[in-house]
Amino acid sequence: MMQIPLLLVIPFLGAFNPTFWEEPAFPSQSNPQSSTWVQPVGMNSNLFSSIHPRPKLPVEPEEFDPREINAYYDWRNDMFFREFDMTGSGFVNFMTARRTYKVWLDEFGTPVVLTVGDPVFFWIDLNGNGKFEQELGEMFKDPYEDGVTGNEEPYDNSDLQEPAGPGPQWNPPSQGGFK
Repeated sequence: MMQIPLLLVIPFLGAFNPTFWEEPAFPSQSNPQSSTWVQPVGMNSNLFSSIHPRPKLPVEPEEFDPREINAYYDWRNDMFFREFDMTGSGFVNFMTARRTYKVWLDEFGTPVVLTVGDPVFFWIDLNGNGKFEQELGEMFKDPYEDGVTGNEEPYDNSDLQEPAGPGPQWNPPSQGGFK
């Protein structure tokens, strides 16, 4: 007996459906009746009720903006930081960090820093206490480094804060001595 692959049988059986040739697979806007191929799907919004909306990050001000309080290069992690007072309170409440491309010292010994175009990290003081608290969701990372576009995600470095484990344990094999 000849075996027919299953992939050929399914479309063949659909041809015997009387509405198969009359009805488009995706109904047009002028024909809103549902198709046998596409059925509307509803989602239960209660499943996502525990998710809190992410705060909207401000767009980083341009260079030499009066809201910029401090800017510095940290050679330990090779990043350039900018601190801002976005509310006019006199305190830092927004900060960004960029990866650096090239750094050199000018003739006066001042570092000159070329950075990547957009920040990779953002900090925002949401509760106004003057601190950036990661556990309260005040630190974000932008893996695409494309500016504030909505794809930033909360940064979680809790796995880096755990104490180091014991590491691999190795004992030399027991031998009667060296030969």
